[in-house]
Formats: sequence, C-alpha cells, structure tokens
Amino acid sequence: MRRYGVRQLTLELDRLIAGRYPQLEVEAEISQVSVPASGHAYLTLADADAVLGAVCWRDAWRGLAWRPQRGDKVVCRGRLGVYGGKGAYQLYVHHIARAGEGALAAELARRRAALEAEGLLDPRRKRALPAFPRVVGVATSLTGAALQDFLKVSGQRFPATRVLVAGCTVQGDKAPGSVILAVERLVEDGRAEVIVVTRGGGSKEDLLAFQDEQLARYLAHCPVPVVSAVGHQVDTTLCDLVADVVAPTPTAAAVAVLPDGPALAQRVDDAALALGATVARLVAVRRQRVDGLAARLRHPRQRLDQVRRRADELAGRAGAVMARGLVERRRGVQATEDRLQAAMQRYLERRVLRLERLEMSARALSPVGVLARGYAVVVGPHGVLTRVGDAAPGDALAVRVADGVFHARVEADGAEPV
Repeated sequence: MRRYGVRQLTLELDRLIAGRYPQLEVEAEISQVSVPASGHAYLTLADADAVLGAVCWRDAWRGLAWRPQRGDKVVCRGRLGVYGGKGAYQLYVHHIARAGEGALAAELARRRAALEAEGLLDPRRKRALPAFPRVVGVATSLTGAALQDFLKVSGQRFPATRVLVAGCTVQGDKAPGSVILAVERLVEDGRAEVIVVTRGGGSKEDLLAFQDEQLARYLAHCPVPVVSAVGHQVDTTLCDLVADVVAPTPTAAAVAVLPDGPALAQRVDDAALALGATVARLVAVRRQRVDGLAARLRHPRQRLDQVRRRADELAGRAGAVMARGLVERRRGVQATEDRLQAAMQRYLERRVLRLERLEMSARALSPVGVLARGYAVVVGPHGVLTRVGDAAPGDALAVRVADGVFHARVEADGAEPV
C-alpha cells in the first residue's frame, strides 16, 4: 500500500480531477457571493440537493459585463480542481453567463443569418442621410430620458429643423409592435426626411425588443432612412444591423442627423469676412489700374499733336536718309561715270592706235601709194591691162597716175618692144 502526505495527495487529486474535467459548464443558482479586498470573487453554487464552491479570479470577475448577485441563475464555465487549504474540490471560473443566454445567443444568431441571407445587412443598401433635414421623426418613449437628450442636442445644433415625436414602448414583449406602429405613423405623416429609433441604455434583456426579427425587417424596408440609437456602443442589435446609420446614444443620433448650426454660422461668418477682404483687395487692385490708365489717358488733340510731331520727325529722318542716299548715289554714279570715261578713253586710244597702224599698213598696200612711186594703172575696154596682149591697136586707154587720169590710144601691137 502506498503512503501519501496530505499535500502530495491533494496535488495528485487536483491533477486527476483537472485532467478529467479540464473544461465544463455548471448551471446553478448563486447562494452566496463574496468579493474581498483582493478582488477575487468567491461563490457558492447550489441546486436543490448540493452545493459547490467556486472562485472567479479578479481579472475574469472585472471582465464580466454584469455583476452576478445572490439568487441569480447562472452558467459558470471553468475547470475543476482541489484546493489544498481546505482539501475540497471547487470550480475555477473564467466566465459567468446568465442561465438561458446560450439559447438566446443561438436564436439571435439564427435571426441574423436569416436577415443576412436576404441581403438586409449588405452595406451597399445603406442610404445617406439628408445634409439639412427640415423635419426629423423620432420614435421613442415619451417619458424616457432619450427623448429629452435628443431634443436638447437638436435645439443646440440646428433649431430650424422640426422634430416629430411618435411615442412608443421601448422595453418588454409589446415593444417591437409599438415601435413599428410609431414608425408607421411617421411614414404616413410624410414630412419626416429621416427617422430616429432610440432609447436609453440598458441591459441585454432590456434591449431584447430591438432584437425582434419582425421589427428589423420593417426598419430595413422603411421608405425613409432610419437611424438606430439603441443601447450603448458595446451592444449591437438587429435593428442596428439593418439601419442606415447606427448611433450609440440619443445624443450621438442627434449629432449624426442634424448639421452643426453654430459651426455653420461660424463658417458663414468666416466666409463673409474672407469674401469682404477679397472684394476689398480686388477693388484696390482695380482702382490702381484705373488710376494708371487715367494717368496714361490724354486728350485726342494732344494725341494728334504727338502723332503729327512723330510724323514730322519721321519725315525729317526720312528726308535726311533720302538725301544721304541721293548724295551717295550721285557719288556712285559720278565714280561710275569717271571709270566709264577713263575706260572709253583707253578704249578709243587703243582703237586709234590700231587704226593708225592699219592705215599705215593700208597705205603701204594701197595702189595709190604704188602710183606715187611712178607706177600707173592702165584701163582698157575690157578692164585693167596686166599684159601687153590685153590691148589691141586702136583701143582707147585710160591711164591713172598718182595725181590723176589721162587718156591714150594704142597705135601698134605691143608684141615687140618699142
């Protein structure tokens, strides 16, 4: 037989139990709850026939969305173990939920899946809110603080917008139908450009009315854009999922729906000041330009005199230019004439000299020159005689000598010399 120490046995039992029940849920009623200064919560879970000690460590206890109280029916999730200080087994809890929350969560998941399958959760079907609504409809409780919060903020932001209120029940079994009727009245009225469905914060049980599938479908098909402002930011209802815009509080809904009037007024004032300054600058610039043009503007007679003076000046300059050009042309013509005369003189001299040489040559070859040397030209009836045989006795002859012509007659045949 094996022998154990108390601590050793306790540790082994703890390992065995923890290995057998590493994760489990226990549904019971809280018969006792104690939270000492350490922050850990010590619970006693009970049903009709037994009790079970449980401990919820400080971080897990603080992380709960609600505070379990004595008499609450709960489902505790954790592991079993043995506490060596008392030698008793207990439940180490890391999460506590109200009994029945699991079934509710499953039902809500089913509803959400059905709405999503129909495309009612598609972000693309969300409609934009009007920028400056003239009338806003509100479906909420007439006695709740949500309505007063919305009216207060709407009056501060944009009092020009009218608020139509349709009272309804926002909690309990009758709330979904009451909200639907309130929204129907606002739609039938026809003036509201956007409808806000709102209520104050509350527990998950308080918000169950806005998890209603029929109400969610009605808001999804509402012809007017819908803003859902139900509960707080940590809570998401089916109405939030199908609404065009979601706001965590009634105040946030008023901010989302209505423009910021004071900010718009300030922007208008700033724009007016900027416009005034811009106009003043433009006027100053135009005035300077007009003054400049006025300084440059002259009487037509002054302008005509200026043009005439300019014309006279140009005429004088043109005359001077033409005179200088004429003188230069004359100089050029004179120089050309001088060169031409010199060239002609040289040309004539060359021609005269050549003529003299030709004359001398002609004189040397001329018959007259030959006649001057004692020769004569005898012309008979048949032309110039070059041979004795060309003349017959009795022929009349013309004899040309250097200084004239005389006539002779052939007396005898020239066959023999005289």
